[in-house]
Amino acid sequence: MITKSFGLALAMALSVAHAQAQTDPCGAATARSEIVSLANATQLAIEADLRPELATAEVRAARTERAIAALRPADTVSLEIEDFPGTGLASNIDSLQITGSFSRVWERGGKREAREAFANTAVDVAETRFAAAEFNIREEVENIYAEAAVAERRVTLACDRVTLSRELEAAVQKRVDAGRDPLLAGARASSDRLQAEADARRYDAQAGNLRAALGSYWLAESDFQIDPGFLDADRALRPFDLASLESPELERLDAERLQSAARIEFERSQAIPDVTWSVGVRKFGIEDDLAVIGGASIPIGTAKRSQAAVARAHADQRRINVQREVLQQQLLRRAVGYQRSAISALDEIAAIDTLLLPAATGAVELARDGYARGAFSYLDIIDAQRTVAALREERLTHLRTYILNEAALARLAPGADQPVALTEFPE
Repeated sequence: MITKSFGLALAMALSVAHAQAQTDPCGAATARSEIVSLANATQLAIEADLRPELATAEVRAARTERAIAALRPADTVSLEIEDFPGTGLASNIDSLQITGSFSRVWERGGKREAREAFANTAVDVAETRFAAAEFNIREEVENIYAEAAVAERRVTLACDRVTLSRELEAAVQKRVDAGRDPLLAGARASSDRLQAEADARRYDAQAGNLRAALGSYWLAESDFQIDPGFLDADRALRPFDLASLESPELERLDAERLQSAARIEFERSQAIPDVTWSVGVRKFGIEDDLAVIGGASIPIGTAKRSQAAVARAHADQRRINVQREVLQQQLLRRAVGYQRSAISALDEIAAIDTLLLPAATGAVELARDGYARGAFSYLDIIDAQRTVAALREERLTHLRTYILNEAALARLAPGADQPVALTEFPE
């Protein structure tokens, strides 16, 4: 555990140093050690994160409590001395009495079985925390991975703008040198190129920070590569069944419902009093006079106490049932919201790909051709290129919206292709 914490700090420090050393994102491509897919990143994060270890410790503690619950009440051995010799009239040792006895509790009403059943449900509740820990890690890694992929795509788009601005600056400078354009056109072209380079550096820094944040989950530096095809995968709407929504919180509440039912049975078993019986031997004086003794005790008032405890357990059970219904309603609303956002994003992407972006790209070609013939000014090209850049950025924004909402919907309504569990639960 200490090794993981130290490695995390070291990985973050190395990632910061690597990000600070990056200068020209649009220059020669920096060689990175490997391509890390989303599935690999998730698995590496779960193996390195400490939250599953904490959940495992809680489960082991619950299992220990279950083993204790299976034990019957401890037997008792007692030794009593009465009429111990004193002074005066009490100095006669013949009045000394020594009693040794053995006591055992006879549990009635199925208390032991009810106690074991309740302890078993406590283990089930603890195991849901392990699933919740993996779910949270998966959610965090998926979101950061998507954000890192989008950030790297922004760097690519920014570098494309840098390339275009450099080419356009060179073309404008030739016209300025030939006296066909004013000096202001050259200055404007140079300013646009500097702005594109600054945007590329800013986006590259953001991408490096996101890779560092992602790599910190498994104690890695940021010199790995996000899967280049992650954003280019086929996108399709995910159908989901309203009755198949899943969540670690739902699983926890389901386990707590079973636990509350077990508690009710346990409290009911307390209504039948236990019997504590004892048997022993009593020795009188210094002679060999012996006597066998025995006895039994039964507590009173257990029925009333049991009724009150059962009523409290029923109230807690109703609270859990209502809480689960509220959560189910909230999950349904979230799932519908995720699906609608994903549908809207796909519609916007389709409109940009089929209508807007081809028209904007054609306008850039017309502006370039007209500028070469002297029919248009440099500003016409800049405006047309900015329209294309804005559409590409808008498309990337919609793609980000789709990916994040689709991932959130997949976590709530996993399909048949989703893995059931990422790791096996430790024994």
